[in-house]
Amino acid sequence: MTSATIASTTPRATSATPRTTGFLDTLSSEWSKLISLRSTHITVALGVLLSVATTALVAVAVGNAGGDWSKDFSPITTSMVGNVFAIIIFSVFGALASSREYSNGMIRLTLAATPNRSRVFFAKVLLVGASMAVIGVLTTVAMFLVGQAVLGAYDRPTASLAEADAQRMVFGLGIGMAFFPLIGLALGVILRSSAGAITAVLALLWLPQIFGAIVPAWWQENILCYLPSNGIDSLTVGHIEDSPAFSDPVIGALVASVWLVGISALAYVAFRRRDA
Repeated sequence: MTSATIASTTPRATSATPRTTGFLDTLSSEWSKLISLRSTHITVALGVLLSVATTALVAVAVGNAGGDWSKDFSPITTSMVGNVFAIIIFSVFGALASSREYSNGMIRLTLAATPNRSRVFFAKVLLVGASMAVIGVLTTVAMFLVGQAVLGAYDRPTASLAEADAQRMVFGLGIGMAFFPLIGLALGVILRSSAGAITAVLALLWLPQIFGAIVPAWWQENILCYLPSNGIDSLTVGHIEDSPAFSDPVIGALVASVWLVGISALAYVAFRRRDA
């Protein structure tokens, strides 16, 4: 009787082991944080709607304009004019994706749940890059289709998405839409300030465009062409628009890659070494 009682009350060894979290778990956690914020939905929707609406308004203005058409007129680039709003708003989205965790203290909880900082960093990069590329392509395709429909309604020259130039610009700009959000994400990690990260990424985006029209051609050909925005433009619009600031597509790809990898590497080192 005594031995039976002892046997029944003795704790049994269990073969269950604690479940270790992997990269997919971290990715799922980061995704949940991203889509749970109302600002995420507002920012993405605003970027898409403003881009498409701007393209439609410009196409209407072009349709209502009188006079002969210049040989330099391109229905492809006309349908992409709304892209400026998408790039700005999505760049802000990328900067906020990392910087706001520092401002609200969420980064401490994130690192407490996932001490592996490399895993957290690359999960953020993958999510922002992939989501912005997908949304970017959807945005540029929508702009192109709306722009061509409006131009066609006014009997203006139109283009087809089956054309090689149209595909390169539409899909190139769409996929390239992830570039500056990723730069913004990295700057948010480095600066730990939403205002600072937004200002820095918009400066990289727009300063070359602002000063490009007033600096000598030598500066455009030898200095501005090595800045990130012109590197991306060399890949997407350089085959349609002629500018001394645009380099060969291969050089443009190399320039954009160096900027992205360089800033991301600095952000990775800072994220690994600094306290939360």
